[in-house]
Formats: sequence, C-alpha cells, structure tokens
Amino acid sequence: MVYSVKRKTIDVLLVVIFAFAAINLIVDYSFQSQQSEPIQSAQIVEVVDGDTVDITSKGEEDTVRILGIDTPEVYSQNTPSEFFIENTSENRRCLREMGEKASNFAKGKLANQSVKVVQDSKSDKRGAYGRLLAYIEYNNTDLGEELLERGYARVYNSSFSRIEEYRELETESREKGKGIWNENCGV
Repeated sequence: MVYSVKRKTIDVLLVVIFAFAAINLIVDYSFQSQQSEPIQSAQIVEVVDGDTVDITSKGEEDTVRILGIDTPEVYSQNTPSEFFIENTSENRRCLREMGEKASNFAKGKLANQSVKVVQDSKSDKRGAYGRLLAYIEYNNTDLGEELLERGYARVYNSSFSRIEEYRELETESREKGKGIWNENCGV
C-alpha cells in the first residue's frame, strides 16, 4: 500500500513537472514569435504615394514599400485588371483619382511623423525594386489597414502574416462600396 501511494505521488509529480515544462515552452515560443518581426523607429522624409514612403532611420535613408497592399498608381498608368475591374478609360481615370486620394490620405497621416517600420518574417525583406517591404505604423495604427478600410487599396497577393486580416478589411470595403470598389470604378 505504501508503495502504491509513493508511486501515485511520483506519477502526479511527473505529470505536473511535464505540464509546467510544456507551458514554459509554449510561453517561450509565443514570446519569440512576437519578437520575430524586426521593428525600427524611423522618421518620414516623404510620402511618395499611397503605398510607398521614404524614411530615415539611424542616419540612413531608405524607401519602404508598404507590405501587403497595393494602391492605384499616381505617376504611371494603372492596370484596372489588377483591381478586378474592366479596362476602360473611365476606370483608369477613377483609379488615378483613388491613387491620389490614397496618396493624400497617407500624406495627411504621415507627414513629418515618427513611425514604426515593422518587417514580417513571412515576407521578403526587399521587393523587386530594392525597396524595403514593411508595415508602417504610427500612433499604434497600421497605415495599410486604414487604406484598406477606406477602399484606397487592395490586398497585394504575397506572403505576409497579416494577410487574413487584410483580406477581411478589403472584403468589407468592397461590400460597402468604398473607394475603388464604388460604382464609379466599374464594379
């Protein structure tokens, strides 16, 4: 009888020890995954357009292409099919206007601001044009989310951690007919 009580006590202690070890591993992994996105403080030098900004950080200048979104072009021709609309002169005009609204919105929010540049471990560090790929956050707000909420951007199909949240925001904007998803842009 004494042996079985000792054995049960040892078994319970082993279960408790393994449970604490498992919890510790989960907490440690969770903390590491939250820290896996390099974050740097930066100063906005210029808002190039709705999805591109020039920054300075630690004395170095860089160009950031906002990760996960695409706003209509302001300085070059738009391709309506990228926004899932018919290629007409009216839709190209509408996309240009929405590109200007996206740019003006970004300028209004970011001009001369200090921001956080947040890279994503699921994404490439730099894009095809050598620009840094990252989220831009100011005052605890994600600029990409705001542009999607207003219908000034679409989700750029690539690998990044926030893709599901971004897709939900785009879907809501489409359903509400905001920005590029309104009837004036051929949707």
